[in-house]
Amino acid sequence: MPDWTTHVVAGWITGKSIGKDVSLVVAGSLLPDVFKIQLLFDFLKIDAHGFFDPLHTPIGTIFVALFIAALFEASKTAFILLITGAFTHYFLDFFLIHVADGIKLFFPFSWKGYQIHAISSGNYWVTIFAIGVAIAFYFAFKKFSRA
Repeated sequence: MPDWTTHVVAGWITGKSIGKDVSLVVAGSLLPDVFKIQLLFDFLKIDAHGFFDPLHTPIGTIFVALFIAALFEASKTAFILLITGAFTHYFLDFFLIHVADGIKLFFPFSWKGYQIHAISSGNYWVTIFAIGVAIAFYFAFKKFSRA
């Protein structure tokens, strides 16, 4: 299941692969899940889904990334790295069997969700595999960076 651990590991591997600021790519890999702030509102019995649900769409993530990137001196580079991480998030989520209809790729033009239906959200083997790949990648990167 692409949980936050898997998203962070995928962001880290991607950041290391492109040789850029890994922290921004990792942060970007978690950006689409910023909509989970609505859980606080759910707890307070306030219906905020109409506001927060669009944040877990590509266009919503772009707006959040633009806002965050504006806080950096090199905002264009920060934006590209954040979006790169967000892409890894959506790529992993695309394979899930979503209860809520999948990724809303074409929001605001359509609320239709898209998914591949390959991995159950309860499957933890994806996380174990991602961690294994990250460990192998780390040691390979460490070995080749000394050479």
